[in-house]
Parts: sequence; structure tokens; C-alpha cells
Amino acid sequence: MLRAIGHVISTRVRTVTATTGTHCPVSGEWAPVGAHGTVCRFLEGSMMPAFRNRAAEWELIEGLQRRDVHS
Repeated sequence: MLRAIGHVISTRVRTVTATTGTHCPVSGEWAPVGAHGTVCRFLEGSMMPAFRNRAAEWELIEGLQRRDVHS
């Protein structure tokens, strides 16, 4: 934790997750929780898929900028 003039600033980073069957909240590169080395790119609004035929929790690795998304 950092202190700045009487205020506490958290250094924790919030993790964005989505589960199979829900809509992708943020365009970006996602990985199934616990499956190291597997990264997939999903666009915001698309349905999050299963992983290895099972429901999965997906974690956002890196969000995409508008310039990264090609039509």
C-alpha cells in the first residue's frame, strides 16, 4: 500500500473475468483460469466459449484498443 497525503492508494490490480455462456465484457486476449499458455482473442459482446468441452472462467490478460480490432 502507498500513502499519499492522508489517502491510501491500493496497489492491487482488479482482475476482469467472464464465464462460459456470458457476453465478453471487454475486447481483448483472454485465458482460461488455470490453463497456462492458452490465450484466445474475443470481441466485446461475443459469447464466452467452453474450454476443452467444459464450462470455464476466463481471465482478461490484455485489453485491445480500437486500433487493434480490424473489421
